[in-house]
This record gives sequence, structure tokens and C-alpha cells, in this order.
Amino acid sequence: MPAMSKRSMLKMSLALGRRALFSPAQAAREARKEENLRPALYLYSAFLLGYMLFFWIKPANFPDTGAALPGESQSLLFWLKVMIWQPPLEAAWILFLMGFIVWFRSGGLPLRLAAATAWTALPFILMAAYVQKGGIPKWAFGAAATAAFALFYPLLRKAPARDLKPVITFMLSINVIGLVLLAPMSAVVLIGHSGFFNFSQIVGGLWILGVGTLGLRELTGLRLPRAFMSLLFSMFFQVAFAFTLHLLGLVPKEILKALLYA
Repeated sequence: MPAMSKRSMLKMSLALGRRALFSPAQAAREARKEENLRPALYLYSAFLLGYMLFFWIKPANFPDTGAALPGESQSLLFWLKVMIWQPPLEAAWILFLMGFIVWFRSGGLPLRLAAATAWTALPFILMAAYVQKGGIPKWAFGAAATAAFALFYPLLRKAPARDLKPVITFMLSINVIGLVLLAPMSAVVLIGHSGFFNFSQIVGGLWILGVGTLGLRELTGLRLPRAFMSLLFSMFFQVAFAFTLHLLGLVPKEILKALLYA
């Protein structure tokens, strides 16, 4: 890529990231432009690289200094393996989100909310039934969990194809929040203040939830409560998906812990 094109791409990435941080409605409008998918991918790649290096350098027992050290060495290779799992989980999150956008687009909110709550609880109930002593066999857990996740298929078929790329672009772009928070998180690691570290992670989660909700309202036309519920339930489903992969033996325990923590 020519040097000018690289500079142009950097400018586009920075502009999209700035809007995602402080003007989610404007970021959502920018996400409708096809040329902004690549800058969003650049932001997401920078997020992955930044977090991989941050958690590699950060002491393994911080912020919980009393915690037992992990069974696997927290080497750069380990964090590379962790980050390899991030894109599939990000893709799953976006698919779950698209499904819930379709789900909450019509019908009465109380009924839709109650049904979504029961549906989201189902994978966690299945996990509890599997891990308890004398629980359901692994094949039954796998089949039931697959069925629970497969319920998204008919919803995704109803999702307009034109909406998918803008949602992908927007959701990738809001990872800039995590990238920006690396600065205060690095500072609190240096001073050794675990409380501030945990606080910064909470702020990041709430920031993503707020920005995501406002942006999705602009992007999809959903009312604010419906946009919020779509995002929130998709987050829970992403967590359930990660735990399900672990219980089925696809994601090692240390990788799962690192994914959820990072």
C-alpha cells in the first residue's frame, strides 16, 4: 500500500475511533459507509495487539495479588493463543446482536423481554445441569446447547443483508474504547493500585454498553430500551458461548479465564 494510502487509512481510523468514543450516533452514520469497514478493522487489530502486549507485560497476579499463579506460563505465545480466540467470539457477539435486533424490532417489549430472558438463561441452565454431580451427559449438553444457539438462525435469516456490514463496522470500531483505556490501566499497574484497575475495567464495560446502545439506536432505528436490551442480551450470550466451548473441550480453562478477564 502506498505511503499516502497508509496515512489516509490512519486518518480515517483515528477519525472513526474519535467518533466511536465521543459521538456514537455520528459513528453509526459513518459505519454505513462501506469505506469505513477497513478502518474499523484497523482499530480492532490495534485493540487485539495492544491487549496482547499489555497482559503479557502485566504481572500475572495483579490485581489479585493473593490469587494462585496460572497453570500455564503467561508468555507472549500464551496471550497470542488467547487473542486468536477473540475474533471468533467477536463474530459470535455480532451474530447474536443481529439476532436480537431482529427480535426486538417488533412485538410488545414486555413479552419480548420475558422471552429473551428465558432464552438467554437457557445456556446457563444447561451448563449448571452438566457440571453438577450426576448431571446430564456431555453429548446431551452439547446437543441442547447447539439447539439453544441455533435458535438465532431464523432470526438471522430475517435480518436485512444491508444492515450486516454497518453493524460489523460499528461494533468493531467501539473496541477503540478498550484501546484508549490501556493508558490508565497501564498507569495503575505501575503504581500497583488494584482498586483503580478494577474500576477502569468497569468504566470500560459501561462505556461500551452506553456507546453501543446509542449507536445501535441510530443505526437500526430501534428505540433506546430495545437497542439496550439487544446489546445486553448479546453480551450474555457471548459469555455463554465461551463457557460452552470450554465445557465441550474446545477452549482450555486458562484460555477461557484470560478471555473473560481481558
